[in-house]
Amino acid sequence: MDRPIINSYETVMQGFPLPAFILRVDLTVHSWNEAAESYWGWSAQEITGRLVPLLDQEDAAFSRQIWQSFLERRQSMQLPNTTFLHKSGEQLTATLLVSPLFDEQNEVIGAFFCQLPSSDQQTNSKPLFQGLMDLRYAFDQIACVLVLDARGTIQYANTNMTELTGFCPQTLLDQPWTMLLNSSEEVLSTIRSQIKQKKAWSGKLPILTNGDQEKVLQATLIPIYDVNGVRFQHIFIGTDITETEQLEQELDFLVHHHEMTHLLNKRGFLREGNTLFSEATDQTPISLILFDIDRFKVINDSFGTHVGDQLLQALAKRLSQHAEQKLTFHPTSDLFGLLVEVTDRNVLFQYARKLQQALQRPYYINGHSLIISCTFGITTYPSEAKSLDDLYRRSEMALYAGKAVGTGTIQYLTHEMDEQFTRKLQLERSLFTALEDHSLHLAYQPIINLKTKQVDGFEALLRWNHTALGSIPPDEFIPLAEEAALITPINNWVVLEACEQLAKWQERISDDLTMAINISPHQFQSDSFVRTLHHVVGQKKINPRFVTLEMTENIAILQTQRTVERMQLIKSLGFRLSIDDFGTGYSSLQYLRAFPIDELKIDKVFIDGIDSGENGLLDSIIQLGRNLNLNLVAEGVETASALRYLEATACQQMQGFIFSEPLSVTEIEERFGPSTPEI
Repeated sequence: MDRPIINSYETVMQGFPLPAFILRVDLTVHSWNEAAESYWGWSAQEITGRLVPLLDQEDAAFSRQIWQSFLERRQSMQLPNTTFLHKSGEQLTATLLVSPLFDEQNEVIGAFFCQLPSSDQQTNSKPLFQGLMDLRYAFDQIACVLVLDARGTIQYANTNMTELTGFCPQTLLDQPWTMLLNSSEEVLSTIRSQIKQKKAWSGKLPILTNGDQEKVLQATLIPIYDVNGVRFQHIFIGTDITETEQLEQELDFLVHHHEMTHLLNKRGFLREGNTLFSEATDQTPISLILFDIDRFKVINDSFGTHVGDQLLQALAKRLSQHAEQKLTFHPTSDLFGLLVEVTDRNVLFQYARKLQQALQRPYYINGHSLIISCTFGITTYPSEAKSLDDLYRRSEMALYAGKAVGTGTIQYLTHEMDEQFTRKLQLERSLFTALEDHSLHLAYQPIINLKTKQVDGFEALLRWNHTALGSIPPDEFIPLAEEAALITPINNWVVLEACEQLAKWQERISDDLTMAINISPHQFQSDSFVRTLHHVVGQKKINPRFVTLEMTENIAILQTQRTVERMQLIKSLGFRLSIDDFGTGYSSLQYLRAFPIDELKIDKVFIDGIDSGENGLLDSIIQLGRNLNLNLVAEGVETASALRYLEATACQQMQGFIFSEPLSVTEIEERFGPSTPEI
């Protein structure tokens, strides 16, 4: 049974000339006025007692989360740009005012909704004004209300407005309403412009209180016209959103500033710096200076992170003091930057040098005297950069190039670096579609049996033929794929493609051919890689014992127990495991004993030593492999003397240009099919 207090609100609501309704706390409709029937198409009989059907359930402006928050906060609010659904299915957009309704015990028992009028709903008749006056009295319960004359003089201020501002009614009456505003002339001009166009204005409006404090209202100013189209009054309706506004500002600060130094982070820098970037020209260029603390990790390790944190705060303070009126920021860890206007290259260098000297003066923290050095990377715009983020990344490149030269360097982005960066950026973007446009493909290098001189199998090698830049070396694009987190999907494609090709060759060439496939550390750790191997086994197109997965020694740096468990899982599926480039990475006899591997691939650097008589390490590796019952494959065999030497050892297989360079599928089938010939 509805409480009487709701019915009293309903009596006022039924006379409104604007669409309005009342909801219970469970979002069912209690009452629905005639204007709502006309505007939204549903009759009161159809909709009463039902969940409100007119709000788009996917509209972010109104959801059950917002409804619950509204009931808990017990405050009126406006929902701008709310999407409504007419009974016919048509979508309508308008601003909705919603206010809680309370019973005698001050408990929320429902909510009053009203669509605020827009310009196309206004008429030139006083009945609407009278209706709005009735609405004004209803709003007295739920919002801050002013009635102004045609010149903007306050004729009426309700209790909510006087309580919010601290002014008594006598102080406000007959005063210009602008006495309450704490807004710029630009905002006032916008309001006047809207009113002159016979449109209602709506937006956030700062209001001054009697104690010179500022409140923020979500406000609407509605002009009222007589039958002759002359504006003679206004109704101002506002809801207090000061607390919400403060929370939004605090959240905005946290999102765009570094939590430790309170300088702008990278996100904040990109937002604030875009204006300067867009205004830069050949006559008024700007420079982005990035710098970091050399060997900052040593400071953290030696003195503790609490000293390192205080050093960052002290440096940020010193940077702000020496870069006043400049956009400074702190994107990550010990990396800082600033955006400066440039008048002359020499002047820029002198400025950077003085800043560097200021930042490198001793810091006294917790009884420690810390002396640091900073390396600078500088890029000037206009240049090849197309965005501020692009400029930032070029400065990073200059910074890292400076570190390669030595600590404390001031490194400008050179033309060569700029070209390298442009190429890198082009390659990065193209990598995202390389699989789709089929520019990635596999080449296959034969693996030769040293005793029989027959082809035992092939190693699948990834190649990229870029549509604009031609053939891209693997040592250039594979690191880019790792940076862009694309290496795992690309490598999974390689596994599927190579296994499918091996199945075809076992039918056409020889049923005991093998396939070696390189696996990156990123892929090795990925669960999607294991799913790919399960897929290969499940398809039953290839026996996994013919597939060798090659991993570099650097995999041993990973968590040993987890690495062993992953290897054992791969072995349980039937695949063979090989350590690639053995002897050049994290070499350890311990992991050779712990890892369930089947093969060692001897790196080319040891093979090249044969011709110069430096074969001691090669002999040791071969002996080690034989003692562990591992298959041995020599890589990069290019000379007849190296071949003869290997033939006399216990090494079983080899690869190299002396036999064949990597070949295409067609070349392999022409050269080795239909049976495996003797070389």
